[in-house]
Amino acid sequence: MVDSLISISLEKLKTVLQDEVVLLVGVTNEIKKLSSTFTLLQAVLKDAETRRLKDEAVKKWLENLKDVAYDVDDILDEWTTDALRRQAPGEGDGSCYSFLVTCYLSCVTFFNHVMLCHKIGSRIKEVRGRLDDIEKEKIQFNFITRGVDSEVREGEIGDRETSSLPDPFIVGREDVKQNVIDLLLGGSSREVNEVPFVISIVGMGGLGKTTLAQLIYNDENVEKHFDMRLWVCVSEDFDVKRITKLIIESADESSCEDLSLALLQSRLSQKLQAKRFLLVLDDVWRHDSEKWDKLIRPFQAGAPGSRIIVTTRLEDVASRMGSTDHMQKLGVLSHDDCWLVFSCKALEHRSAEERLDLEEIGRQIVNRCGGVPLAAKTIGSAMCSRKTRRQWELVLESEIWNSGDILGGILPALLLSYHDLPPAMKQCFAYCSIFPKDWEIERDRIVKLWVAQGFIYSKGSQDMEEIGGLYFDDLLRRSLLQDAKLDHDGNIRRCKMHDLVHDLAQSVAGSECSVVEMRKQSSLNLNNLRHLFLFDSDDTGDRDDEVDSDDAGDRDWATLYKAQKLRTLLRYSRISGVPNNLFHHFRHLRALDLSLTSIQILPRTLGKLKHLRYLDLSETEIEELPEEVSNCRTLQTLKLNYCDRLRKLPRGMGKMIGLRHVELEGINELKYLPQGIGKLSSLRTLTKFIVGGDDEGCKWGELKHLNHLQGSLQIICWENVRSRDEAKEAELNKKQYLRTLTFKYNTTDDEALGDDEQKRTEEVLEILQPHTNLKELGIWSYGDSKLPKWTEDPFFSNLVNVTLRECNKCKQLPGLGKLPSLKYLDIERMVEVRKVGGEFSGDDKNDGSGGGVVSFPKLESLSFNRMTNWEEWELRGRDDGEVMPSVLELQIESCQKLKALPSNLPPLLQKLTLFASDVGMSSGVPLPVLPNLNHLAILNCQELTSFPCGWLGQLKALQALEIGWCPELTSLPEELQHLTMLQKLNIWECPVLEERCREGGEDRYKIAHIPNITLGRR
Repeated sequence: MVDSLISISLEKLKTVLQDEVVLLVGVTNEIKKLSSTFTLLQAVLKDAETRRLKDEAVKKWLENLKDVAYDVDDILDEWTTDALRRQAPGEGDGSCYSFLVTCYLSCVTFFNHVMLCHKIGSRIKEVRGRLDDIEKEKIQFNFITRGVDSEVREGEIGDRETSSLPDPFIVGREDVKQNVIDLLLGGSSREVNEVPFVISIVGMGGLGKTTLAQLIYNDENVEKHFDMRLWVCVSEDFDVKRITKLIIESADESSCEDLSLALLQSRLSQKLQAKRFLLVLDDVWRHDSEKWDKLIRPFQAGAPGSRIIVTTRLEDVASRMGSTDHMQKLGVLSHDDCWLVFSCKALEHRSAEERLDLEEIGRQIVNRCGGVPLAAKTIGSAMCSRKTRRQWELVLESEIWNSGDILGGILPALLLSYHDLPPAMKQCFAYCSIFPKDWEIERDRIVKLWVAQGFIYSKGSQDMEEIGGLYFDDLLRRSLLQDAKLDHDGNIRRCKMHDLVHDLAQSVAGSECSVVEMRKQSSLNLNNLRHLFLFDSDDTGDRDDEVDSDDAGDRDWATLYKAQKLRTLLRYSRISGVPNNLFHHFRHLRALDLSLTSIQILPRTLGKLKHLRYLDLSETEIEELPEEVSNCRTLQTLKLNYCDRLRKLPRGMGKMIGLRHVELEGINELKYLPQGIGKLSSLRTLTKFIVGGDDEGCKWGELKHLNHLQGSLQIICWENVRSRDEAKEAELNKKQYLRTLTFKYNTTDDEALGDDEQKRTEEVLEILQPHTNLKELGIWSYGDSKLPKWTEDPFFSNLVNVTLRECNKCKQLPGLGKLPSLKYLDIERMVEVRKVGGEFSGDDKNDGSGGGVVSFPKLESLSFNRMTNWEEWELRGRDDGEVMPSVLELQIESCQKLKALPSNLPPLLQKLTLFASDVGMSSGVPLPVLPNLNHLAILNCQELTSFPCGWLGQLKALQALEIGWCPELTSLPEELQHLTMLQKLNIWECPVLEERCREGGEDRYKIAHIPNITLGRR
């Protein structure tokens, strides 16, 4: 970690030396001497880091060196802040007076810079004296001096083939896996009826309990057997309310509001009612019989055959939870199994000759892993970058293998994997210990925090965030992070850290990082604390009382005031405010997260945090940011997502030229952005851009120079653009890194545009054509009758997702069938559209010329919603070619006037949802032939009384049928009993039909062959 701090400081010192004023005030020699001493010390750090395990004096020496490195970083950061302040654009109206004022301010700024350089020189001289003392002390330790190891090149990533995801296999546990599955699917008649029925997987840390439980949970037979599967990570805090809430969220796959325990358990009981469920309680550390009895009350509502799997390190916990007879104990792996785990990581992509050469040494390394799969996996991941036999021998000969008795339970293999990290990644890894165990670490968040702390230094054109992303992925590849969760595009969103790896991160971070309960701060060592995660305890299961910032809250904050070196403060607790003097005490703060609190007003002293890089106020109750925040010139990340009351941003925001990310998702009360946003040329993220809305608001031209924008951008148009030239200033076609773009217009259904205004609106959107790298496009509330021609331009070959919503004046759909890569299409509330025909595919006339051009060649999902005047759908392609050959899912919602579905619907269609859309069922219109349809949902068809003859009978591949909110439907057709593939039938809010389908009902024989039938609930 010290190595990384020094490396970054050396780079910053080089930059400072290029400042002419530094040369002017004569501190060049001091800076050069400081750099030279740092370089000498850097040569012994590798040996010192290894010896710190056994030698307290070396450990103390490293701590002193680290303190000096941090102080140098603070000094250089002040220089960086001043440099940004001098770069900030001035304000003026072009008048003579304004020019004179600007000249005066420039002189003052220059004078202040000279004074600062003098001050920095004095402080560097003082720090250099301390560093010289440390350099002299190193002589007594006789460190081995090492340059850059020519054989083991630490720090290089991306020079080998890697996988972003951990290996999905597990070895040596096949018998245990099958035993558990047998217990889940079978058991004696008494056990089958026992609710709940608890099975435990027990073993020490690192043996793969969670991985085994995941494989069982996702087993195909297990999936089919249970109506509902739920997964909750319990960890050390066995809090009934928290666990109950997590179970509900697992069932709903969404967040759950903070209700009382009684209401939560009532809701859970309803969800489990008569359902055969599987619940995994992962990583249980503590057990209290009273709490356990309280937790399992709702489980009694489940159907016979329901199961609970508990993973724990402690047999006592498993026994007390009632699984004594069904306890599966994991032991260490055999040598051969452990070798298989190791070799799959270490020998991947190597030739047979290399494998043979390295196997003997590799097996000796595996012997040192003690049969623990986590140790074998992590050290194996580290070995894959070591190319030669000698490099492998150096690992085998490491003294760390013999340090097990002083590592405090940390596996030597894990520590070796840590030492294999490049210096910058060591800091990034240790910083992860700021989060509690089992915390889901969001990739985007942690990378921005790393950048804010200065752990990532970019020398070339590569963005710091991109480098940080590579670090994150490499930690995952090395198995120091695990349990990756992906977004819908397959990108990694978040990961976890194994408990034993978290112990390692805490160990190397030492007293720098701490996770602590708000009320237990007195136990903290505040002198060296630099990174703090604060949370509120919920031992009673009751979080209804917020912390009052005027009394108890102030006392809690006051305890922290001694943490003068604090660089990170993440507050995960309920507070309604912060003391006005808070930021006087935390002058070195780089990252501040007060999200999810009830804060309404921020102290103006926030603007004095000249080192602040990261500020997260998401989901707070603030109404405006103080103007003083614009003084935070070094701020890189500003997160204000879902601040429902936010109305105003600082007018001087254009001076915050360090800003790289401004997140404004879910903010509806903010009516304008302050002018000057266009000066923030370093912006990579701007999730919302508001055009107009106020005299002080932004114009289109503010977007002109923001060509580094990435990710998503929503443009809200509060006023119409006056001319094509004004729109052209936005230069959206140069925003090559944008992936998602949404236009949202401030128009209403009854707003009538004149002919000239309508023409101008059409021309403007035509001018606002984005770059062809765009992947997702949305157009909302567009007020013209025609959408721009570029929406159907085949040159948009990367466009995969299009949403058209509330374009109420448009009378026909654009030719989106020409888009070669379009996969997802959502069309909603285009109320003027009455017919969809060949124009939708990109050809409004069928001239019979042939050619077989495929329309919508890659479309997989198509949705029409609330097309209230839509009557006719003709599925016609270009030049009589195929249409939508790849469509798998079709949803039609609230399209009451649509008379029928096209007879030539794509044969590959697998899922069809009809919501409040009769499509001719009531009048007997037949369903198109759909040989591959396996899921059909008929919902909210209020006038449907019966299915037309043959409508369901031809769906031979149907596996799931849902019927809901169809109160007039009174019977099912006879043909249903011939659908032998049908596995699930769910009927709700159809009172007559439900009664006929119950046991003994008139229609029961038609569905008796279906294994899973649910009546009366969704």
